[in-house]
Amino acid sequence: MSCCAACELRTELSRLRHSALLHAGGYGIYRGLIDPRWIESMLAEAMAGGQRLDQVASGNDTEDVRGGEPARHIVCVEGGPAQDQLFASGALQSFVANEVKLPIRPCGTRASYSIYAGPQAHLDIHRDVPGCDLALITCLHDSDPLAGEGAIDLWLDGLTTPLREIRADVEQQRSRLALLPGDSLLIHGGLIPHRIPPPGTDRLRVVSLMCFEIVT
Repeated sequence: MSCCAACELRTELSRLRHSALLHAGGYGIYRGLIDPRWIESMLAEAMAGGQRLDQVASGNDTEDVRGGEPARHIVCVEGGPAQDQLFASGALQSFVANEVKLPIRPCGTRASYSIYAGPQAHLDIHRDVPGCDLALITCLHDSDPLAGEGAIDLWLDGLTTPLREIRADVEQQRSRLALLPGDSLLIHGGLIPHRIPPPGTDRLRVVSLMCFEIVT
């Protein structure tokens, strides 16, 4: 299983080998990419709560490559008009394409919001589902942005490592990033294993999540 997973991951890495973002480390953090007024509009939209789904799963994930059923304790909110307009904008898509220096397209027609509330809120180790080669995660609100050293863990050297091997020693080669309100993180989420760790505090984080596919 692990051998097959490693081969599949090497194939995916070869497909995306020309990405400029990948050669720059696999991710970038951008302050001010999205206008503060748009941040406010999306935060209001997320908290007003259109279609909401409480996702709670203790998790016994056996996925080695992408997707799967990682343990989680989050609230997912379907995007609305404000996020829809930004997700479909040519300016944002041009920015993402320029960062990778490859053609891209939005994954689906609508993005979403994730709300992490309380000490148990988390999303365990995973790679993003097929089609979501790039994830643009924008922090709309964080009541304690530097708690626990940051907000997201990455395994930057794990591009071809089956997820079960990372789960076996989660502290090895882990990098933790802070994502402050107004910051946007663009990450090769289909290649880089990542997680949102539980903050251990009564913390509220709200993020916008948009996925893009690299057209190869």
